[in-house]
Amino acid sequence: MGKPRIFISAGDVSGDLHGAGLIRALRCLAPDAEIVGLGGPRMADAGMRRIADTVEFGIIGLAPLAGSFWRYADLLSRADRFLAAWRPDVAVTIDCPGFHFLLASRLRARRIPAIWYIPPQLWAWAPGRIRKLGRRFTRVACVLPHEEGFFRAHGVPAVFVGHPVVDHLRQLKLDQDFIRTLRSAPGERLVALLPGSRRQEVASILARQLDVAHRLAAQHGPCRFVLALADARHHEWTAPLTFRSGLQVRTVVGKTHEVQSAADLALVASGTATLELAFYETPMAVFYNVTWAQWNLVGRWVVRTPYLSLPNALAGRRIVPEFMRTAVPAAEMVEEASRLLVDETRRREVKAALAEVHRRIDKPGAADATAREVLTLAGTIVPPPSAFRPGFAM
Repeated sequence: MGKPRIFISAGDVSGDLHGAGLIRALRCLAPDAEIVGLGGPRMADAGMRRIADTVEFGIIGLAPLAGSFWRYADLLSRADRFLAAWRPDVAVTIDCPGFHFLLASRLRARRIPAIWYIPPQLWAWAPGRIRKLGRRFTRVACVLPHEEGFFRAHGVPAVFVGHPVVDHLRQLKLDQDFIRTLRSAPGERLVALLPGSRRQEVASILARQLDVAHRLAAQHGPCRFVLALADARHHEWTAPLTFRSGLQVRTVVGKTHEVQSAADLALVASGTATLELAFYETPMAVFYNVTWAQWNLVGRWVVRTPYLSLPNALAGRRIVPEFMRTAVPAAEMVEEASRLLVDETRRREVKAALAEVHRRIDKPGAADATAREVLTLAGTIVPPPSAFRPGFAM
């Protein structure tokens, strides 16, 4: 094959980060490759020609496309028209299952081999979707060690490549001067507020995090609360909530890792940030954007694991508290978070457990391994879809 044509799609800030790492790895292995796709500024800077900026399109939850149907339908249509005209040799999707399951149906209908990098956690909820994934994807690049066996057991070709967050954090240089500004006095307790980067989740999760922060401040006196945002544009979503809370909250942009590493406790949205905190061995309480109705009508029937946060799932036991639903956190859950802030014995236990979680995913070279898988798949012949599952029905 001459110049491989590679289509890559990512839909949120972390996907953009890991997509950029993958693009750089592909450029090293195949300098002449043509790389086009959906993503954010990091992927564009790494050498991908974008057909749309999708960093604000990240979708999670039990009703992933509700409220944004026409925007996603238009994006999907544009991507499909491009795929039909350009005919890539291989496609890569990164995370964001709500959109990528739909995009993959078009890839399959057009007989384009596809690999899912950072696949959905089907082992945790709605495992019945694995049949759909197996029909639409040629291979899966797993980032958690137990996922490879899970997918292979269901007939889906899979390989564990390691988690790209470990490589990213290992080479990151933290701003130590900034870290020293996070506490106003030695020994002051620092609590990080990390509500995520997706607009759909920030308001709901930050409101509950601020409620817990109020209770921590009431129990333990002065605490330093720092809200870490990935993008300055997110400030317009969070400013009204922090103002109404009455708490003294410092907001910082672009210094998330410094805040994660320095915090005594992090109140964090579920996702990759929990693994970043595990890397720094920072105790945490994990929040989800799931309403009472979503949980009782859908969630309780499709969740298949007792632990949804990645640190708990990887440890196989509950090492950090999980605030699942959007209701006001129960007093006993707040007390558990409080212990992580002030109980030194409990903090040592959690830090040791998080160190073990980090060791389990510490496989260097995730982007390089995935790039090799992508190039191996380029040009693979994909059989035609079933006549009974054409187009989006696949």
